[in-house]
Amino acid sequence: MAEHPASPYRTRMRHPAELYYAPSLPPDEVRALLRRDQLLLRTCQAALGRVGGDVLGLSVEPRPGEVVVHAAVARETPEAVQNLQEIVSELKMLLMGSPEGRSDITTEVHIGSPCPALWPGYGHALVYVAKWNDLDKEGDEETEKVGER
Repeated sequence: MAEHPASPYRTRMRHPAELYYAPSLPPDEVRALLRRDQLLLRTCQAALGRVGGDVLGLSVEPRPGEVVVHAAVARETPEAVQNLQEIVSELKMLLMGSPEGRSDITTEVHIGSPCPALWPGYGHALVYVAKWNDLDKEGDEETEKVGER
């Protein structure tokens, strides 16, 4: 019986983004990076038009079976809570039908500036960060004005 030549259609399709990662990365690290990048993209889409003035920072963290949306807020207001709920709701919709569609989506809210030393979300895939240096200066200026009276 004659052997058939190997079909090019029976090979594993590589994700186009794999071409941009370091070739020395093991496949599991490449998959983790692709997952993080996909979640970052979808979280950015979900957050469009929903980041209010009280939201100072927003990031996304992929965990096994879970997606965590980290938020740094100036103060926890009903508007900020509603904006975060809308982001999570939109993110769930955007992830439907994908492997991430079954993942739990949770939020972790930090009240304060998105300073790298203080905000736990800073070390993850960043969606939005206010200039936290300027935020600290604004607080100092208000203190000085109050002291001048």
